[in-house]
Amino acid sequence: MRIGIFWTAMLCAATAPAWAADAKANGGMDPKEITAYLGTLPAVEMPVFDQERALAMVAMPLACVDHPQALPEQRVEYLWVHEDKPRILEGYTANRAFYGCSDWHSAVNSTWTLIAVLKKFPKIAVGPLIREKLKDHLGKKNIEGEMAFFKEARNFELPYGYAWLLKVYAELVTWNDPDANTWAQNLAPMVEQFSKKVQEYLTDLKLPVRQGMHPNTAFTSHLMLDYTSVVNDVTLKEALLKTANRFFVNDRTCPTAYEPAGSDFLSPCLAEAQLMTAVLDKSHFLTWFNDFFPAVYSEAFKPLTVPVDVSTMTKKDLQGGKSHLVGLGFSRGQALLEIAAALPADDPRVPVFRRVAAMDGKGAYDALAEVGYEGSHWFATYAVLFSRAAEKGSPAGAASATRAPAARQ
Repeated sequence: MRIGIFWTAMLCAATAPAWAADAKANGGMDPKEITAYLGTLPAVEMPVFDQERALAMVAMPLACVDHPQALPEQRVEYLWVHEDKPRILEGYTANRAFYGCSDWHSAVNSTWTLIAVLKKFPKIAVGPLIREKLKDHLGKKNIEGEMAFFKEARNFELPYGYAWLLKVYAELVTWNDPDANTWAQNLAPMVEQFSKKVQEYLTDLKLPVRQGMHPNTAFTSHLMLDYTSVVNDVTLKEALLKTANRFFVNDRTCPTAYEPAGSDFLSPCLAEAQLMTAVLDKSHFLTWFNDFFPAVYSEAFKPLTVPVDVSTMTKKDLQGGKSHLVGLGFSRGQALLEIAAALPADDPRVPVFRRVAAMDGKGAYDALAEVGYEGSHWFATYAVLFSRAAEKGSPAGAASATRAPAARQ
């Protein structure tokens, strides 16, 4: 039984009639029309994340993890001390871990990317350099300095940055490597600190954040459920499932016409469906998804399939949003692949979602050169997420995909 059924049963009794009937095949859509629509899509192959591509992509986080973050617009005493003239904190390399890559959460997800790439390609040419950077940033004293800061940091980086920190830990504890074991032990107290804070955040959250940006409740919840799927953090898992059911289980007819907004790097509709693949079992997900998602051959599906043309966004102050719209291809692709994997294997929408995902991924890779540092510091993370979803969804990946559970250190 998939996670989340307990909360679905307990919290959604009022919706029992909706769950009671068997899901209509294909959401009541005509399989012939679905197949015909697939024939209109370009024959794009799924981009392959091989060692050559990994080497190019991992250069991005390697170039920025030691690049100190600029003075933020908001007064945050993480790296900069705000005196008469702001100055960088003395000794930050010894008592801070995530001080590079434009902002705190980007430093954390870049750290995750370094770990993920080295795990997949242990013989990659930059492997020794990756280990050196991880050792410098994940030392015991560095993490203790982070914990001291976050003890008084209120809601700084909640929930997005917190979600990535938990995912870093999950990546480490599933890596059979002596250095990784040490880094995981160093991070364990911070993970416990963050887990408790996230639970408080979720309890206090009155309404979901649905925008296609960092605070998106569905996406951050999905990242954290990834963590709880390999780490025995029962209380956080229950809080995440309860929150997902509270906010999303009754949603119907997602407004795809509103996508994308001006600087989205996430699709709100796809992120929500992606989350629910991990919250509901397959039969309940199918029923929910059929009510939530448009027919693939409808006008309502088109906004999720058309890449955003960023060629006219040339002003310097638009580069951050421009990079988001490029990276949107990776996150859309990942979500479509995970949704496809949650549907019955013979559902005719599966090849459509996989084809559109390939289009999204190729479009994102092709547009990487469109933006500078504002984009490059985070693209690799979402390229790796996309590649993992593609590998799991392939016939070979589906046959071999296993995830060993790990207890919290």
